[in-house]
Amino acid sequence: MRNVGGSLRRPNVEWVAVTLLCVTLAVASAVEGWLWRIDQTIYDGVLTSWVSPPSDEVVIISIDDASLASLGRWPWSRRVHAALIDRAREVGASAMMFDVLLDAPSRDDPGADEALARAMRSFGRVVLPLSQATTGSVLSGEVLPLPMFAEAAAALGHDQLEFDPDGIARSVYLWEGFGTARHPQLALSLLRVVDPAVRGRYSQPAPREGADAQQWQRAGWLRIRFSGSPGSYIHYSYRAVLSGEVPAAALRGKLLLVGATAAGMAEAVPTPTSGLSRSMPGIEFQANVFDALRGNGVITPLPAWVAGLVAGLMVGGLMLVLLYADARIGLMTSFVLAAAALLLAALGVTVGGWWFGPASAVLGCMLAYPLWSWRRLEAAQRYLDAELIALEREGSPLGLLPDDSGTAAADPLEQRIRIVRQVAQHQRDVRRFIADTLEHLPIGVVVIDQLDRVILHNERARYLLRAFRSDALLAALRELPWPVYVPMRDGLPDLSGFSGIRQFELTPDKKRYLLVSVADLVTESSGRPGRVIGLADVTAMHEAQRSREDTMHFLSHDLRAPLASILTLIDGHQGEKTDWGAQIPRIDRYARSALDLADGLFRLVRAEGSDPKDFVELDLAGLVDSAADEVWPQAHARGIRVDVDTRDAETEEAIVRGDFSLLRRAVINLLTNAIKYGAANSTVSVRLSAEGPDWVIRVSDQGEGMSADALPRLFKRFSRIVEEGRDKPTGVGLGLLIVKTVAERHGGSVNVESELGKGSTFELRLPLRNATAQLVTG
Repeated sequence: MRNVGGSLRRPNVEWVAVTLLCVTLAVASAVEGWLWRIDQTIYDGVLTSWVSPPSDEVVIISIDDASLASLGRWPWSRRVHAALIDRAREVGASAMMFDVLLDAPSRDDPGADEALARAMRSFGRVVLPLSQATTGSVLSGEVLPLPMFAEAAAALGHDQLEFDPDGIARSVYLWEGFGTARHPQLALSLLRVVDPAVRGRYSQPAPREGADAQQWQRAGWLRIRFSGSPGSYIHYSYRAVLSGEVPAAALRGKLLLVGATAAGMAEAVPTPTSGLSRSMPGIEFQANVFDALRGNGVITPLPAWVAGLVAGLMVGGLMLVLLYADARIGLMTSFVLAAAALLLAALGVTVGGWWFGPASAVLGCMLAYPLWSWRRLEAAQRYLDAELIALEREGSPLGLLPDDSGTAAADPLEQRIRIVRQVAQHQRDVRRFIADTLEHLPIGVVVIDQLDRVILHNERARYLLRAFRSDALLAALRELPWPVYVPMRDGLPDLSGFSGIRQFELTPDKKRYLLVSVADLVTESSGRPGRVIGLADVTAMHEAQRSREDTMHFLSHDLRAPLASILTLIDGHQGEKTDWGAQIPRIDRYARSALDLADGLFRLVRAEGSDPKDFVELDLAGLVDSAADEVWPQAHARGIRVDVDTRDAETEEAIVRGDFSLLRRAVINLLTNAIKYGAANSTVSVRLSAEGPDWVIRVSDQGEGMSADALPRLFKRFSRIVEEGRDKPTGVGLGLLIVKTVAERHGGSVNVESELGKGSTFELRLPLRNATAQLVTG
């Protein structure tokens, strides 16, 4: 026997193993940065797709090829730079970043240095760069402007850029310096001059303890958001500004960033937004840094552990879905979570100002589905192999051994094909066995599929229906005298919405009685059910029932006559002194009990013998009112008010087919029962309502109710419920059985809801309200 427990536990163990593998890979790749190239590519794509517009306040003054051709070879006289600064002051420029290193005195014109320093002091808002000093390939210090320029400048700042391992400049360090990170970035220095309040967001970090004073130190690393591809900012030629060709209005109130853009002279910086176009000049990179710092366009990468946690949670959530969902949902969830990781990265850059590398989460999601699917396929293959072997060992339904002829194949696929072939033969044997068994059943059976075709039938069915072909059997079934209250579909009873088996006693002719059972045959592949119809000849039983009814009628008639005489004798001698006067109450009680028994038996026999063919259309509202009037004296004697509610019948006629006297007696029995067990001076309510295809009569009392274990005995013959602490009830226990019999003979049902201390509610449900005949024939 196979180890079922092991087969159930193994997929869970494999799920844990696959989950740990995928989560570990996702977290490790996020923490260690194994997929940094993919993350950088996604980051560049996001920046390129969602660029922020460049500030129109920033203007770049280009030391371009045209300026070199007009003003001569580089380096120019510093008097030229002084003239440019004077020009900026005259037109009312806001400030100037002069990205030219002024670390050596002018050799040809010593007075030019003083002129430039004087122009810078006069303007008062010029920012100068500093750089690293190298000896060979070793950093040895800082390259600062000459002291006269450093004193005249409004601020100094380093112009170092940070290149990622793929050679793309995406970030800067806000603070750098030899020995300690004390110099702000060049754009940050310009921000301090033009907007000190915003500059306050970026405070200088405290010096690191134990930092090497002989090394270049950096702090405050961050990525920046770019304002577009190279050339997005306004560019004016140095020569054009100096000669006055650029209108003063174009420079007034602007931030002038002066730097080299000429070929072979400018620092070319590849950026995420460069694409296939030219690299970005260093001065334009500084313009992007300034806009990012001022407009809060900096991007802070999430810590590696946070990125790993997010990736692990995504992969773990996907594995939970894969454990319980089917393959299609699992595949869709894999793509949705991968897309969610990419969307999270994009939203982080564009909205939140932070960066989450999604490659690890995407890798984990894309790896989890095929790995788990592979393990599920392995488990499914093992299960199918085990089931095929088990079926092979079962043999035929007649106990014959399986056919072992042929050579066992070495190929597992060939072995499975052989087993499937044997199992198919086994199924054919089972079908033949079922057909033979069905053929010899003592009752008739007809099975109809979803297309109303007869697919199975036996000899007994053919005999009872007097038909010997499939089409003739279906026609004979449709010609049976089905009750008029039963809804029909394609000439046969429609059991839609009814679970279980419906039974009908039909008379195809005056001599025979058939008990016909109808049940739906539901399959998952079709919403329209087939039907299974059973046929039993109950003519002999019907004759026996008729004989029993005659006997009961005779007994009840003979029993009523002497008992009625006893009551008459007692009533005639009331007030007279007799020797047996003390026995009168006992005689009275026995006589009335016998009379109740006779009445109950008579009504029960009449209910059981009712024929649906004799039913007529009747109005339930009038029937309920008549029953309430009948029990009024009993209710009045106990001070109970009978509340009748038939408002639903005012908007829709409460028409059903049935026997008026039987249905009236059923309602009277329910009301009598409610009055008997209800509390004195309380209310008994009877309500007629339409619910779906049924009319429902509910009778509720305010008595003590019944316990749950007593409810199943309510509708049994001679059953009376005696609760602890209560008086023994009167009656013979046939009233509710009569109600149940009447309800079932009318195609309905009776139910009860009761709870100790909360009273009871009886529900008499009768099918097919309104135009019953139209529903039957429609």
